[in-house]
Amino acid sequence: MKKSHVTEFFGMKSRTWVWCLHCERSYRVGEHREGTNGLQMCHYSGCDGDAVLDVCRWEDIRERHSEYPEVPELNVVYSLY
Repeated sequence: MKKSHVTEFFGMKSRTWVWCLHCERSYRVGEHREGTNGLQMCHYSGCDGDAVLDVCRWEDIRERHSEYPEVPELNVVYSLY
């Protein structure tokens, strides 16, 4: 598992589920991709979401959408609309 900037800056624990604002999919903190210039990017190939600024904690998403599972599935789109 990679060291995550979201852990450093916002105190999220490693392995916490997060949701990406760009692709609307979830992954665990530390499972990001390494981008150029040291940027940490969303876990999913082809997504241009930043793994620090473009994520929300999964539990916050579930507060708005209680129908979503407690533990999200990888590669499943969870729309806010």
